[in-house]
Amino acid sequence: MVRLSPAQYAAADMIYLNYGAYFPLVAAVLSDAQDGVIHADREENPTQVYVEHAFGFAQVFGKPVPAFEQALQRYLLADKAFSCAKVRLYAHHCPGFLQVSECDGLRSWRQHFQLDTTHTESIGHATGVPVKGLDLVYADASHVDLIEEVFGVVGRFWRTRDDFARQSKAVLALVEGQAAALCYAAAVAGGRAEIDVLTLPAYRHLGLAKAVVRMFSQRCLKQNVLPLWDCFTNNTASMALCQSTGFAPLGDPYPFYTINR
Repeated sequence: MVRLSPAQYAAADMIYLNYGAYFPLVAAVLSDAQDGVIHADREENPTQVYVEHAFGFAQVFGKPVPAFEQALQRYLLADKAFSCAKVRLYAHHCPGFLQVSECDGLRSWRQHFQLDTTHTESIGHATGVPVKGLDLVYADASHVDLIEEVFGVVGRFWRTRDDFARQSKAVLALVEGQAAALCYAAAVAGGRAEIDVLTLPAYRHLGLAKAVVRMFSQRCLKQNVLPLWDCFTNNTASMALCQSTGFAPLGDPYPFYTINR
């Protein structure tokens, strides 16, 4: 297992483009738009690849190579050589070493969604209880400090505040001038955006999450970007919210492994 340099990412990216399960957080590392590490079975013409975002989201793809997967097992489970607090592994391809009973406690299930663009008539129109003093805004550089102060997400995925302001396509809900809910792209790659949405506890059950998600989707579509959504299947609120805002499942639920240091 060798670590690739950014100059070698293109070959790994070509493999990923032909892989069925596409996640912008993984693709953003492959395009060197966000920080992370990439390991492969060899430097030239790699066959199997492991991508790990700096925040921990990771994926294995390509044709399985036994020696590579043995090295990956040592990296993840024995040496725990990753620098992030935990690896969050999208396991559409699940290496054999994770399929043993000893790893059952690491596994949960997630569902991948994408916006159904054949039914966009309601996108951009908020529903729910009317909220006095509500203002929905396309966030820009002038909102970044407020977003970081309230939600603390500006540097979670994006390298700089400027990157967040220019690329996250964030939509902010303000109630009487106070930040209440946020929907933004954790990553944008390959014409697709990975949604993250947050609502402060005091403002939940008012329809604000639905409002910012729909406005975010509208903003993305205007820029020819397709929003994607991914969540745990036992997160009933997230599952219901994405489907009520026009998202449709991409295949069946898939295994997801959380590996702590």
